[in-house]
Amino acid sequence: MGDEEMTGDVKGEEFDVGLSIREKLQADLEGVRSAVVQCSNCQGGGEGLPGSGPVGAGMMLLAGMPGPGATEGNPWGAWRDELVEKADAELGWDLADAYFTTALRCPLRKVTRRDLRRCSGFLADEFFIVRPRIMIVSGKVATVALREALGDEITANPRAGDVCTAFSTRFLFELDIARVGREKEAAVVFWNVLRSVEGLFPAVKAD
Repeated sequence: MGDEEMTGDVKGEEFDVGLSIREKLQADLEGVRSAVVQCSNCQGGGEGLPGSGPVGAGMMLLAGMPGPGATEGNPWGAWRDELVEKADAELGWDLADAYFTTALRCPLRKVTRRDLRRCSGFLADEFFIVRPRIMIVSGKVATVALREALGDEITANPRAGDVCTAFSTRFLFELDIARVGREKEAAVVFWNVLRSVEGLFPAVKAD
């Protein structure tokens, strides 16, 4: 086949590479979600909740386990609703299109490192498919799980307010969101941390 014939074939096609990549990533993410729902690797088998949000979300939020009232479309449950509303009202952050996920996909009563390892592959897949610019890591369980998923590039034993960068993503470590609703002091610390780093995250400002 000559060069002229190949050139003619290519010019005759209209191909949106960006759209094709997004569709591939979306299909990959749906595959991860399906795997979470169908997972039966632990005592919570059959109750797994996948992350929720779009491919390319600027921010990903990671909690230790599903929240109160969590559903397949909202693994944080009431925590997400309260956080989205208050972040908008107090910080001007638009989290409507953020990606919310959890370290453990089932609501287990007792958490072990073995449980976190079982779920770590799901978290790694979500992270590398979504590729957020910012990730808020809420609590010790979420932090340990993140290191299981992404390795030693993630800071060990961080304190609330610590920030590190890995894989072109900035990670902010926070108190456990589960404490915020029941401990007044924890709530104060949680929101003060977000206010203190507000300038680092212009991508989440509402228009």
